[in-house]
Amino acid sequence: METVKWTHDLSVGDEAIDDDHKDLFQLVEELDHANMSHDYINLILDRLKRYTKEHFSREEEYMLACGYPGLAEHQQRHAEFNEWLETIRSTYARFPQSPFIIGDSVNSYLNRWWRQHILSEDMKYRDFILAQKKA
Repeated sequence: METVKWTHDLSVGDEAIDDDHKDLFQLVEELDHANMSHDYINLILDRLKRYTKEHFSREEEYMLACGYPGLAEHQQRHAEFNEWLETIRSTYARFPQSPFIIGDSVNSYLNRWWRQHILSEDMKYRDFILAQKKA
């Protein structure tokens, strides 16, 4: 599977959030090229959990500070992602003999979800904030 790369069209106009997104794409790329061992899958899932906690908090604080009216809906998208991640973590804990299946599933989902999330959901707050600055 071809890993999605961060490109400038994914910029939300905030350097810290863009850097978070770049870090995530790097994590996905690492997963795509990794030797799928039990320890490595656990490491990736742990890193992903830490990443989303920090990134989602930063992004939501940014939207709150800017008065973004779609904050609650965006938080729901984040909650759905966290629910997916916890499902994957608990599934893998029950079936650790399947690192290749879990690794491929996680990588495929991340490639689709993050690009779609940034291009549709994150661009909504970017456009709102840009419009506010112009007004």
